[in-house]
Amino acid sequence: MKPYVLAAAFVAASLGLAHAETAEERSARCAAQAEIVQQAVAMRTEGKRENRAIRMITRARANLATPYNEAISPLTGWVYSLNDAQLQGNVAGEFRSACDGYKP
Repeated sequence: MKPYVLAAAFVAASLGLAHAETAEERSARCAAQAEIVQQAVAMRTEGKRENRAIRMITRARANLATPYNEAISPLTGWVYSLNDAQLQGNVAGEFRSACDGYKP
């Protein structure tokens, strides 16, 4: 589970979350980021290359009003850095749990 906590911490820090998040804000952020992770896992499983996955996820989310789109590249890179055994589980679900439980 440690890689998921590190990824959640990295993304939170890279988004410049200097202010304290409310529980509602954290839940929304973690949900949006877990969705990105799920999309990246699906594309990796389909055999898409990392750069193509980033482009496809970015395009798919272009019309969504979310401030978390800048997390697409680092989250996708993280998914592509996992070994095959780590992809066998519920990567997005574990990421979401780690993200929700992370205490800065």
